[in-house]
Amino acid sequence: MTNLSKSKLFKTGNVLIKAEESKSFVKQVAKISNQFIELKIVNAMVEDNIYLNIVDNNIKQSYIQKLRSKNKHLQIRIVLQGVVEKLNQVNNKKTTYNENEISVEYSQDINESLLNKEGSHIKYICITLNEEYLDENGYFRDIFKEPFFMKFYEPNIKNKFYELFNREYTSGLDKIYLKNKTTEVILYVLEQIDNKSFKVDGLDEEDIRRVKKAEVILQNTFNEKITIELLSKKVALNQSKLKKGFKEIFHKTIHNYLKDIRLEKAVKYLKENKYSIKEVSTMVGYTNQGSFSYAFSSKYNCSPKAITKKSNL
Repeated sequence: MTNLSKSKLFKTGNVLIKAEESKSFVKQVAKISNQFIELKIVNAMVEDNIYLNIVDNNIKQSYIQKLRSKNKHLQIRIVLQGVVEKLNQVNNKKTTYNENEISVEYSQDINESLLNKEGSHIKYICITLNEEYLDENGYFRDIFKEPFFMKFYEPNIKNKFYELFNREYTSGLDKIYLKNKTTEVILYVLEQIDNKSFKVDGLDEEDIRRVKKAEVILQNTFNEKITIELLSKKVALNQSKLKKGFKEIFHKTIHNYLKDIRLEKAVKYLKENKYSIKEVSTMVGYTNQGSFSYAFSSKYNCSPKAITKKSNL
């Protein structure tokens, strides 16, 4: 993939920009057609420290777009069409956002890039609430006290927000419209979080405590051979409840969670340049180097060897 900065991407080809700016509102509308993209994008600051992006991107040629670094922030992403892929530049972790999915992320010190694949047509909404806004509104601090990630599937999400993509954004009413729509999205997502947060059918508070204990065990014994049967015995919770509760609370299966821990540790060890790839695969719990390399490449879109080479530069 070609690496492109946002400025370079926007300067390539024909660009039509409509802008509006006041003390508490900024709107930029761009239509861009070049060898890489056929893009319509709306960027708006609808209120101090609240930003809205509406992206309709038909990708002609694969490219990587480095995003601006962010401090502590809350980000809501709604994908109405296609698949959005993001790569964390610090740990090489790839995150995928699928069609009809809403994701909520609270994190800090993020350096990441978008992976745009040829032939894809993606439409998504992204709302970012900066640290200053979160600090001024205690309600958010009560919910998001530590790094937080949640995704949920909404099959009818297109009907709810698709009109955002059909508007021309040339009206003087856009300020009111965009602010109201942004507030609507934030309220909708917070209500979903409130409804879903740690409420698991068939599990009481003690069951949930045992599921969380299982997560701690995985963190501390990722390099050991551990089965669901063994994990179930260690936390004294039957396998069915453990699997169901784990998926509900951590939004991953136990298998995928363990795999992610192992591969994240592998990146750390590879960057140290003290160990061979075979040694690293053993250190993180793989008994077969080929299986390790396949899992690593699938997750990070590069081989383990590429990490060691990059660390040598």
